Amino acid sequence: MGASKQLSNDLKTKIVQHHGLGEGYKKLAQRFKLSVSTVRNIVREWKTTGTVLVKARSGRPRKISEKQRRRMVRTVKLNPQTSSKDQQHDLAAEGVTVHRSTIQCTLHKEMLYGRVMRRKPFLRTCHKQSRLRYAKAHLDKPSSFWNKVLWTDECKIELFGHYKWRYAWRKKNTAFQDKHLLPTVKFGGGSIMLWGCVASAGTGNLVRVEGRMDSSQYQQILANNVQESVTKLKLRRGWILQQDNDPKHCSNSTKAFMQRNNYNVLEWPSQSPDLNIIENLWCDLKRAVHALKPSNLTELEMFCKEEWSKTFNHTPDPHWKL
Repeated sequence: MGASKQLSNDLKTKIVQHHGLGEGYKKLAQRFKLSVSTVRNIVREWKTTGTVLVKARSGRPRKISEKQRRRMVRTVKLNPQTSSKDQQHDLAAEGVTVHRSTIQCTLHKEMLYGRVMRRKPFLRTCHKQSRLRYAKAHLDKPSSFWNKVLWTDECKIELFGHYKWRYAWRKKNTAFQDKHLLPTVKFGGGSIMLWGCVASAGTGNLVRVEGRMDSSQYQQILANNVQESVTKLKLRRGWILQQDNDPKHCSNSTKAFMQRNNYNVLEWPSQSPDLNIIENLWCDLKRAVHALKPSNLTELEMFCKEEWSKTFNHTPDPHWKL
């Protein structure tokens, strides 16, 4: 049987007041649409305790003491990767046996929740300082500045590599049925390397990198695709090329190539792929392409180019990333 609904203190106070004016239980029950026994119990409780407030219920005693609770909170704050199982073992060593859910509930009351850690590039102090200088230098740049930036990057896309997390509805003991299995192959079944570019106006060219890219091949890709993409995206005069600090991007021959072609290159802090808006598009591209289930590398490349031009015709203003 479920617990009955608890009456408000205001209602109980009114019942007691009307009873003090001489109204009987039956009349009070009709007035407030309650049972006679409920009215009688309210008045009786008031006469006994002098109040209509509900007493605090003791409930089941806590297994985790206040001292242990403080230590649990201190432990996870000092080492956020401490698991509830680790905490469970520490309590068991003191003779306290609790379920892991009890530990989780205790930490939840302290506004501490287990969450997947975000992946970010490893940053040394010099990297952090460089990123901070970049942020301060570009913080107040207007949208017109970012609209002139052509963002570029390379990305490896595996044939069967986008299945790290996939869910399926199934019944108990059916995990190994074919329709519930996620096929895996060594090294992702092969992969292709792509170079692409994007601006606030949309996506530019997307080309496959043959073999291992060096400075010469990188310069050839720029020569064949950058100006064509700039024209396609209608970037204004004084457009800016963004690239990361990969060695082939910063080699002496590449710098000389860019000077000959009058490229205006955006200063870029090291270890900062998360600042490049094209990273979001790579993720969306992988998701869209693998939904088409390419069966070989030729189909993979074809699907990538189709989805790049079809799905990503319009991209958000890159200013939001900074």
